[in-house]
Amino acid sequence: MNNTPVTPVEEDEIDLKAIFSTLYRYKISIILIALLSFMLAAAYAYFKPSVYTASTSIELQAQRYWGGQTTDFMTQAFGGGSTNLDNEQLVLQSRFLAQKALSYLDIGTRYYTTRGYREVELYREAPFIVNIQYIDERAYGLMMELVPLDTEHFELRIDPPSQWTVRGILRRIGLLEPLKETPITYSGEHTFGETIATPWFKLQVRRIAEMGTKPYRFSVMPNEEMWGMVQGGITTSLPTKMGSILLISYQDNSPLRAKEVVNAVAQAYLDQEIERKTAEADHTLAFIDGQLDAINKALQSSQKNLERFKQSNIVVDISEKATLMAEKLSDYESKLQELDIQQNVLSNLQEYISSNDDISGIALGAEGFANENLMQMIAELKKKTVERNALLVEYTPLHPDVVKLSESISSLRRSIMYTLDSTLAVIVQRKQSLNKIISDYKRSLEALPVQEQRLANLTRSTMVNEKIYEFLLEKRAETAILRSSTVSKTRVIDKAMVPAVPTKPKRSLIAVVGLILGLIGGIALAFLREFIDNTVKSKEDIEQLTTIPLYGMIPTVKGKKFNSIFFEAFRALRTNLEFMRSDTPYKTIAVTSTVSGEGKTTVASNLAAILAKGGKKVVVLDLDMRRAKLSEYFDLGNEKGLSTLLSHRHTLDEVLQHSEQDGVDVIAAGPVPPNPSELIMSEHAETLINTLRERYDHVILDTPPVGLVTDAAILMHRADASLLVARYGYSKKEFVRGLDRLIKDHKIEHVGLVFNGVNLEKNYGYGYGYGYKYGGDKYYS
Repeated sequence: MNNTPVTPVEEDEIDLKAIFSTLYRYKISIILIALLSFMLAAAYAYFKPSVYTASTSIELQAQRYWGGQTTDFMTQAFGGGSTNLDNEQLVLQSRFLAQKALSYLDIGTRYYTTRGYREVELYREAPFIVNIQYIDERAYGLMMELVPLDTEHFELRIDPPSQWTVRGILRRIGLLEPLKETPITYSGEHTFGETIATPWFKLQVRRIAEMGTKPYRFSVMPNEEMWGMVQGGITTSLPTKMGSILLISYQDNSPLRAKEVVNAVAQAYLDQEIERKTAEADHTLAFIDGQLDAINKALQSSQKNLERFKQSNIVVDISEKATLMAEKLSDYESKLQELDIQQNVLSNLQEYISSNDDISGIALGAEGFANENLMQMIAELKKKTVERNALLVEYTPLHPDVVKLSESISSLRRSIMYTLDSTLAVIVQRKQSLNKIISDYKRSLEALPVQEQRLANLTRSTMVNEKIYEFLLEKRAETAILRSSTVSKTRVIDKAMVPAVPTKPKRSLIAVVGLILGLIGGIALAFLREFIDNTVKSKEDIEQLTTIPLYGMIPTVKGKKFNSIFFEAFRALRTNLEFMRSDTPYKTIAVTSTVSGEGKTTVASNLAAILAKGGKKVVVLDLDMRRAKLSEYFDLGNEKGLSTLLSHRHTLDEVLQHSEQDGVDVIAAGPVPPNPSELIMSEHAETLINTLRERYDHVILDTPPVGLVTDAAILMHRADASLLVARYGYSKKEFVRGLDRLIKDHKIEHVGLVFNGVNLEKNYGYGYGYGYKYGGDKYYS
């Protein structure tokens, strides 16, 4: 057979056959990793608590912006309503609203039990109720275990924290500070309804349903401290960009609690709006009541003075002209007093706004004493100040929403101050005009007789106070009506309902993703192992690494069927050897390998047995005198052999041993000599081989590894044919790749490769060098 070079596959080409070969080779590990990942994902999905989502929708009525409506085309064009809705979302997620919602809830005590292998929270389904009378801060959230003993008694336990948690381990190794206080522990047997008093808590447990014998657990927190749980689960969203509807959602492990919390948050939002508007009306009523008290006192005093004057003087009727003058003067003085009140209110308001950054607490008692535009701007300023304070609870002043509100507040303050200055200037001008008119009327009255003049003044003062009093009473009635009719501008469209199906986790999806990730991980690991593993694994590997032809593939021996395949492989090797040389018969065969352990002795021994079965006389020489294995394989002695023969201590007939295999003789290596290389290169060794060629049909040389010493290269020159053994999963690719250079450097001819240890269970067949192939179960079936 000629040594036709095999063209290696280009390194930059994608070898699909090699890819699928790698996947098939590691199919068991890929499947196991995928199954393991699937089971872990399924276990994670099973034990992960179910999360339910309850939602309610509310509609916000359009708010006013700088005296205009959100329906104004400029407001719509520049998205003013959207900004307002963004702020309202932040208010709904604020801490103060969560704390207000807790006034409608009782979620501080949480109950747990085990169903199957999962821990579930019971909420209102717990068969017992814990009434807390006192609890220390150290016991906040502490998990307590309740074990029913019978229908009347139970055991209450508080176990110390495990030292094998992450924190416990970190404390043990000194990375975390040890606990400053001794952990709370407790164990005691009690009766349902009994008051349990300890230094850390005082509580009662009342049974309200059948409990069985399985243990329960519960933890206690003050209800007002649960705001973090409420705030953390609330989310808001806008179903439409241009609409005014907000969707409020809450996620919780308990579907009933999710519904109650989201409804409580929506109700708290409505109530705080009504409370804010009612508080403004209360401030206005208080302001008017204060003014009424002062005017009432002035009115009573003027009425008493008029009565005393009439009693002590003979009262005559005032002339018609004087009466008309007195009425006109009283009207003007009433208007002047109204302007004084308005000026006083607006001046105080201007001073308050200019000297206080936070005006959320301003009392709008001046609603009846200022124009509507100014009141709208003040109301908007208050609203934005409240929103900004709510945002500052959660964010820093540099947050974009806070910065936006701060800029809007500054702009509103400037507009309000400008409007106040303009309004006060107008009031001053009107007062000056009224004072001039009043002065003219007073000069006209001075021309009357003294008694008539005094009576007109007293009458005028009484009329002025009466008109102011009537004006304030009218404003108070209007404000009281507004207060009693105050309603929220927000309305709930759909209240939350108890969700029937959990939204998280998606258990099927988690399991499928786990399976896919397992497959990806298994495939990646397979290719990583293939990349790290630099041993030959297939016939294709050998053909890519070397141009030396492959003469045989020897399978591993497992069972009787595989044993027959094993010997069939050597028959194929024997056939291929017959075609190796066409000029002379192959009498001398050298068998070697790159390193020890690749199976050259096995190949040499079994090749000898196969040749002998064909009626040939075969002798096998163990020339690997440093690591003699041939004698062990044939179960023969090694006291004498080549080392003693080549050192002239024994003759050829003395070292020849007959094996149990008919037709196979063996010359063992003998004791390890100090100079095995010199003995092998000696003329006596060459003479020995020639002598054996005359006495035997085949001489098989089991040589040292060619990659470790040069003895094998010398022996291969003396042989008619040479077989290089590579072992599946053992021989290094770089060693096999270097065989071409070895053959070329030493000018060795008639060389073939034997692939030893092939695993037929992975569908590796064996074949003749020119392509005829046996393989797998199909051939033998």
